[in-house]
Amino acid sequence: MGANKGAGAGKAAAKAAKKAKQADKAAKKEAQALKSSASKGKGKAKDTLQDEEEDLDLILQRYQEEMKAIAAPTVLTLEAPPPPRTNALFLPSPSTLAAEPSSNHLYLLFGEFFDGSRATFYNSVLRYDIAKNEWREYKNAEGPAPRSSAAGVGVPGLGEGGSIVVFGGEYASPTQTSFHHYKDLWIFNIKSHFWEKIESRKGPSGRSGHRMAVWKHLVILFGGFIDTGIKTNYLSDLWIFDTNELSWKQIEFIDKSQAPGPRSGFSLIPCSEGAVLYGGYVKEYVKGTKPKGVPLDDTWILQMDTDLSKIKWQRRKRSGYPPTLRSGCSMCHWSAKGMGVLFGGVLDEENDDDEMISTFYNDMYAYNPEGRGKWISLNLKRPKKAGGRRRKKVAKAANDKDEEEDEGGEDLSDDVDMAEATHEIVEEEEDDDDPIKTTPLTRYNAMLAVVKNTLFIYGGIFETSVPSREYTLDDFVTLNLEKLDRFVHIRGTGLEELEAEWRGSDEEDDAGSESDSDGGDSDESEDDGEEDVVMEEEDEETEEAKEKRHNALSQAEKDALRRRAQSFLGVSKDTTRDQDEILSTPLPGENLRAFYDRSRQYWAAHAYERSGTRGKALRREGFELARNKYEEYKPLLEEIERIQREAELDKSEAAASKRSGNVGERNRR
Repeated sequence: MGANKGAGAGKAAAKAAKKAKQADKAAKKEAQALKSSASKGKGKAKDTLQDEEEDLDLILQRYQEEMKAIAAPTVLTLEAPPPPRTNALFLPSPSTLAAEPSSNHLYLLFGEFFDGSRATFYNSVLRYDIAKNEWREYKNAEGPAPRSSAAGVGVPGLGEGGSIVVFGGEYASPTQTSFHHYKDLWIFNIKSHFWEKIESRKGPSGRSGHRMAVWKHLVILFGGFIDTGIKTNYLSDLWIFDTNELSWKQIEFIDKSQAPGPRSGFSLIPCSEGAVLYGGYVKEYVKGTKPKGVPLDDTWILQMDTDLSKIKWQRRKRSGYPPTLRSGCSMCHWSAKGMGVLFGGVLDEENDDDEMISTFYNDMYAYNPEGRGKWISLNLKRPKKAGGRRRKKVAKAANDKDEEEDEGGEDLSDDVDMAEATHEIVEEEEDDDDPIKTTPLTRYNAMLAVVKNTLFIYGGIFETSVPSREYTLDDFVTLNLEKLDRFVHIRGTGLEELEAEWRGSDEEDDAGSESDSDGGDSDESEDDGEEDVVMEEEDEETEEAKEKRHNALSQAEKDALRRRAQSFLGVSKDTTRDQDEILSTPLPGENLRAFYDRSRQYWAAHAYERSGTRGKALRREGFELARNKYEEYKPLLEEIERIQREAELDKSEAAASKRSGNVGERNRR
């Protein structure tokens, strides 16, 4: 007994010494963090902070001033391919000019790039010469501001030489904490290379993720989304832009069940009847549960008529070999065949542990809208090659005969059909020239265009799970759709360069290395998550509870709260505020978790000044300070949510809000 007791005491002492060592290490780490936080708070340049949090109106105004400084239109021949991007417009040239045949050129407009830390939005107008493998950029004093997720179509009959019509899209600050939806309409003329803004009293609201198609002289616009910072509102409105009259008209349907539901990121291509709509993405919001992304796979035909009162939707049944369920797939128009060509996409599914499992695709399909519509699977054709396979024939009948004779049985070989009895064992040889090896990387949100019978694939988003990253690709690939022989890579994936330029943090790797290096007990890691559990509980208050509390106020109290909320909404956009005030004040659209994550070091420094605590106690005290401050502003934040819902946010052209969430979720919208 004594020996066991002594051994137990020694083990306890060793464990206590280990914990003391870890506590000392944690204290040093906290002190270093506090020192770093203090130096950043005093020494960080205000210009950098303002750049990250600046109001988008000021950013866009500064951009317009820079554009106006361009003295004359500029045409540049690029020495290198354009930088990586996604959510751009990629269109065959609509040119009717003899000097610029439409079969020779592609246009690439706008788009965005994310390096893991900051987002860059483009306003570029680029033209690719297919025969010369050459890129040109056109710059003018007037034109659309930088954006992504806009919709655009080429209209050969609009203006001299043809034009490109563009509507909407979105812009975000580099840190993607604030954003703006556009509702402007621009026309780019192919001959002059000038932009013209079309002003209209009536038209679609600001949006992203919508799609457009052309039927005769009419441009069709459907769907999209508006992200209010609180939730994403998906749209199902249908608009027609008359290129002869340069005016919008909304098409209303009495029976909503006979039309596609709200969605974004779908495919919309022209056909002889009007337009084909396929798939898309929408989020379902159910009180008491977290929002759920839902990929769609329905197909609709919009039957057009010059008499707009006769326009109607018709749902199509799945026929042929349709794609599996997915979102983020891209479909473009193969005008030579009157078909759509679809590539890639992603399917997100949650397992039993609430983990998101994503499946990415690089397969292809075609849709023929004629008749009742039919899907076709497009697969590369393997060429028949001599010596490509080694065949070994085995005569089963002969073997059976030998066995039977050995056993003294009767010879039955004469009754055996040798053609049936002989089978082949096919042994595949390694083929370095296998066309399957030319298939591009899996991806979603790729940009597609078809010129004559050649498919062009540009960029998109490629994801890795370990480490968890999203790469914006810059590869450029072609495929002859008639031959389906092999993909030709004009520009490689550039994945190694993208990995080297990645600026984001790999949170999963960092967390694992910290826990493993210290050799800490599992109990300690569970304790570190207690404050996160508290925050989750705080965030679960339902909308019904909020409304009940609001309804308990008198009308005078509601009016006073509304005035204070409107005043605070203006103050929160003031980038000249002191840095301490910015960190210690919740922003519109922020929940407690997002507020604490943004200002964690600020509260830790204040907690240390008050009590001198360290480690877990310091984090708990810092969180309590943040929660108390958040509670002070909670009524104002809820009232701002109410104001934004009532205004629907899209009614104000300069609407900008704060949001939280990762870029991956944003790209799936």
